[in-house]
Amino acid sequence: MITFEMSDKIGDLERIVELQQINLPDAVASDQRLTEGFVTMQYTVQELQLMCGAYRHAVAKSDGIVIGYALTMMKDCRTSFPFLDSMFDDAEAAVFDGRPLRDHPYFFMGQICVDKAFRGKGVFRRLYETLREHMRTECDFIVTEVSVNNPRSLGAHRQIGFTDIAHGGAGSTEWRVIAWDWR
Repeated sequence: MITFEMSDKIGDLERIVELQQINLPDAVASDQRLTEGFVTMQYTVQELQLMCGAYRHAVAKSDGIVIGYALTMMKDCRTSFPFLDSMFDDAEAAVFDGRPLRDHPYFFMGQICVDKAFRGKGVFRRLYETLREHMRTECDFIVTEVSVNNPRSLGAHRQIGFTDIAHGGAGSTEWRVIAWDWR
């Protein structure tokens, strides 16, 4: 049985770090990156604690072990992650409903990953539904960036309602800034 919850427990954060490590591009065979997807960032436990602020991350568990996660990244943590400035700049300059995104209440989903053994079982969608359930009273939107070289992730995001609002980078580092409107 798979359960879903919001967590900031150290053991859960350590497992998130483990899942990141085995799903980074260098750890995923090149022929599987297109079909299985990958994550691009590697965070420490301390960074995971910092990025969610007073909130928590969505996790999926099987037998008490994290098998998937969706990271909550509050926009007020921006100064702690200067290497993500371009992501914040791209997103906040995007226009949504005739106003810059920065004028709307939103947060970033900092990364999502599902253990390979649990893919195709609805875990991805349920992680986002868990985020929405816990964050929709605080925010109207959830925003994230996805590499154009990760078609599995782009397709999965679009299937649950994300739409393109901007793009950044070029070539092998090209991204789509996408948002899911919860209003």
